[in-house]
Amino acid sequence: MQEGSTSISVPGIREQLVGGWRLVSYTETPHGGEDSHPLGDNPLGTILYTPDGYMSAQLASPGPYQDEQAPDAYYIAYSGPYDVDEQARTVTHHVQVSVIPSWRGTTQIRQVQFPEPGTLMLSAEGSPREGEMTTIAWSRQPR
Repeated sequence: MQEGSTSISVPGIREQLVGGWRLVSYTETPHGGEDSHPLGDNPLGTILYTPDGYMSAQLASPGPYQDEQAPDAYYIAYSGPYDVDEQARTVTHHVQVSVIPSWRGTTQIRQVQFPEPGTLMLSAEGSPREGEMTTIAWSRQPR
């Protein structure tokens, strides 16, 4: 390094993901349509990423619930290993456990953005419904 120059190390996506995040918003946008918030305006949730490559997510509507017999209408929970593609800026969740039976054994790929410090945006096309873009905003949990 030349005298007077500085080198700033920017952490990778994996390093930035590790830890706990609190759900801020869950938005579904159909192609050509208007945004909807199926978990309400003040959803509840946490996503955790461990340094050894496991994740767990729980997202819920705060209620009240119209159909107690259909929990997937207001609750999403899944977990499993994850990996990161730094070049594609994606995180892939390998679902081993889920309250949504059709998700078990699948991979859920999310585009990753950190729009500002302490904020995480995950987005996916066609997940959980085809033809929609899902965008999930999280804020860093205090350590």
